[in-house]
Amino acid sequence: MSVGDGSQYVIIGRPESGYSMKVRSAMRFKDVPHEWMDRCHRTNKLFQAHATVALIPLVFRPDGTATQDSTPILEELEERHPEPSLHPGDPSLRFLSELIEEYGDEWVNKLMFHHRWGCRADQKHRSGTLARGMLEGHPLQIFAPFVAPFIVRRMVPRMSFAGSNENNAPLLVESFERLVALLEVHLADRAYLLGGRPAFGDFGLWGQLHQAWIDPTCGDHLREHGPSVVAWIERMLDPKVEGDFEAFESLESTLRPLFAREIGPRFLAWDAANAVAWEHGNERTELEMEGQRYYQKTFKYPANTLSILRKKFEVAAGDARLRAFLDETGCLVHLEPGA
Repeated sequence: MSVGDGSQYVIIGRPESGYSMKVRSAMRFKDVPHEWMDRCHRTNKLFQAHATVALIPLVFRPDGTATQDSTPILEELEERHPEPSLHPGDPSLRFLSELIEEYGDEWVNKLMFHHRWGCRADQKHRSGTLARGMLEGHPLQIFAPFVAPFIVRRMVPRMSFAGSNENNAPLLVESFERLVALLEVHLADRAYLLGGRPAFGDFGLWGQLHQAWIDPTCGDHLREHGPSVVAWIERMLDPKVEGDFEAFESLESTLRPLFAREIGPRFLAWDAANAVAWEHGNERTELEMEGQRYYQKTFKYPANTLSILRKKFEVAAGDARLRAFLDETGCLVHLEPGA
């Protein structure tokens, strides 16, 4: 199977993958020529020949080389196709956006995954779409309804890797509902997270909330409690420049609760604890979040990305306004050297 004619990118992904949709949304925003291919039986040989890990998206550059990690893919797109930019000119706002992107990828993914594979209606719906999609082009596609239960059986044990277990479940549900409430206020009178145009953070956060929106349980909650969030989710399917980035001062009042209640005490607290646990060879990461015990398996990948995030912070660390904001929201302690 051909990977294209050398004039465009090719994304092998799935509509049920937040990271795939994140990359497609960024390419649409930048008007980068690209082709979308569903990851399915029809594209399996191509995927297997080029993928280094069994994860999507798999993105082919126009020169035929391939890459898979969504955050570096967006960074590369920004370098190769700088306009329209994913970053505001203000280094402080840029860092907050990059922090939101990481929060979306590494924490909000847990919230979506917990509901997708922990609720019966979601299990049935999503396993059905995955079974039908993955068997596209296969002679046995008619047997997709019989394959769906096996997908559930495979995915439910993986919930623990996303931190979804009986102990953490109330915290994850609360975190999702709180995030929707905080975003509903922030997005009530603006098109995107930082104003009239999408930023890096929009794509990371949106990728996971888009997945929540297309699932039954979280989708119902969003439609009932987050109409402005839903409007943003729909807008991000094909985002446009509708205005300028706002100034820090006009964003701060409604961004502050998101950082103070979610990003600092939950995401960064877990991220830093995981990094320490990885460094010390501990198989399990444990911590308290606002008086609630949280634990899950320790992973190398978020430990590495936290290190990258801390290096990004160094670029803007001299801004007293940013430091005060991060300190007051419980984020700074996890971002400073030696944290």
